[in-house]
Amino acid sequence: MASPDPPISRETPDRPIKEPSRSPPSLTNHEVIDGEASAPQLEQTERAPREDKGVSPRSKGPVICGICTTAASKYKCSRCYLPYCSVACNKTHQMNHPPDPEPQPQSTPRPSQPPAEPETADALHPFQILATSDKLSWLFRKYPKLPQQLLDIHTQTLPPAEDASVRIPASLRQGVPARGNWTHEKGISKGKAALRRARQLPGEAGEAVREYCLLVLLLLEENEAKNGARTVLQQEFAQQDAELIRQLMEMEKGRT
Repeated sequence: MASPDPPISRETPDRPIKEPSRSPPSLTNHEVIDGEASAPQLEQTERAPREDKGVSPRSKGPVICGICTTAASKYKCSRCYLPYCSVACNKTHQMNHPPDPEPQPQSTPRPSQPPAEPETADALHPFQILATSDKLSWLFRKYPKLPQQLLDIHTQTLPPAEDASVRIPASLRQGVPARGNWTHEKGISKGKAALRRARQLPGEAGEAVREYCLLVLLLLEENEAKNGARTVLQQEFAQQDAELIRQLMEMEKGRT
């Protein structure tokens, strides 16, 4: 019995054998870093909300009347801005409207009073008002002792000061003349005599008093021509002294 023929092998053409790729496998889901798998990297993108161009914004509805709460308001209260729809609702609101708060009066700050200046010898001088004249100011600078001379003359017209050692109690003063029976006429007479003596003093003292008398009369005449007034003095004592000087000058003119 004959053996079967061996199968005939067909030779196929030589094909190049593909070698496995040596590149590292792609990490689709995880990456291995130093032997540890890292979490997948997700791209986070901020997407702006889509605006539907076809949809229009919702319009606000009409404001409802705050009085009747049924109709749409057309007006507002001028005091509390409450919306109302008609004149009837406004009248109802005005009847129940709380009164406006009364404005508190603003306290005006009082002007601070200037501190009282201490009275000095110049402020007490009866002829201090004459210092407003430039001519008199020049005269006082020329004769520094003149203010004291005028003060001494004025002192003669005042009543004498009471002596504290001989003061009479108030219960025993009935029928006793006060201050040696001093009168205003006696004071004027004593002032005239003091002024006459001062004018007759020799040297610079008498010259200062004489120039002062002439200057006061000149100022009085100028003031009468401008304002029709008799005196430029503003205090009572200064007016009496100016009249005293005038009378004395007239008496001296009558003697000459």
